[in-house]
Amino acid sequence: MEFEKFVENVKETIKDYLPMEYENAIVDLYPHEKLNESYLGMTVRNENQNISPTLNLNMFYEQLQTGRFNLNQIMEQMAEVVQMTPMSVHMGLLTDYDFAKHNLFIRVSDADRNQEMLSNVPHTRVENLAITYHVLIESGAGGIASSIVNNDMMKLFGVSKEQIHIDALNSSPRLFPAHIDSLNTVLENMARSDMRAAGVPEQEIEMMMKDMSQDMAVPLTIVTNEQTMDGAAVLFYPGYMDLIGEQLKGDYYILPSSVHEMLVLPDDGVMTSHELKAMVMAVNNTEVQPAEKLADEVYHYDTRGRIFEKAAAFEERQKAKGKEQTMPDKKEPNKSQPVHKPKHKANDMSL
Repeated sequence: MEFEKFVENVKETIKDYLPMEYENAIVDLYPHEKLNESYLGMTVRNENQNISPTLNLNMFYEQLQTGRFNLNQIMEQMAEVVQMTPMSVHMGLLTDYDFAKHNLFIRVSDADRNQEMLSNVPHTRVENLAITYHVLIESGAGGIASSIVNNDMMKLFGVSKEQIHIDALNSSPRLFPAHIDSLNTVLENMARSDMRAAGVPEQEIEMMMKDMSQDMAVPLTIVTNEQTMDGAAVLFYPGYMDLIGEQLKGDYYILPSSVHEMLVLPDDGVMTSHELKAMVMAVNNTEVQPAEKLADEVYHYDTRGRIFEKAAAFEERQKAKGKEQTMPDKKEPNKSQPVHKPKHKANDMSL
């Protein structure tokens, strides 16, 4: 079945799978855009509903194409989604800035992949990344409901993008607290949990973990939020780049693992930006879902200069500095300045 025929069929028959109370419901189709993702959405809304779930028709069509579900089963799944109890939304969150500003938070995405959407959305570009602003509507065990701030909403709020940026940075750490931990610690905790679930005695676990910790030498740090959802934005929380630099005691590389987390690695000269970028691209192509992909890039934070930039640009700056330092001294033309990379100390200043 072609997608267009599938959509037509769904729109015409969805009410057959719903209770009588949906007999006069309004069925709407419209393109639905999200960061990194766009799809044809459908809503089935009664007259007394001001909000209703959006069905991702592209996703349901893909399920049909796999052969795991027949059309009848797909329609039953859709009917279940339609009947989900609509959340109670305080409309002031979407119309009154005095309410909305306390629920603002940031997300980070690839600016180049989202050009069309970003043309209608206030955002701040940092290298090839875009910081966008969102209003948290509801949060629970099943996930979160939010609305991206677009240009029309910003006009309705009557504030500037700069004000939204400031307020979103201030409220994001409260709504989505940061969680920064070494990869070694995360792996150790996972191993402990698995062994306890398997019934391994605690004494044996401690002995095994001691041996494991000696073998593990992964200097990666995971930067995300407590919800591990769109946690890559934590890197841009006020002062967090400096905080990470303090923990790592110097400069570091930043690997965009996904929109949900960043990985940071000390700049100790062991790996080049080209090697790290090849790693990121390989993982993005094999392990990361398209909707969760952040960027095929590696970044660097210079703790002394407090500069966030693409790693390749940082290395070019270092080469240029090296050339300047090896230029003959004007007062003593026969002597050369030695190339010296200074040690970087933690900077207590906030961004």
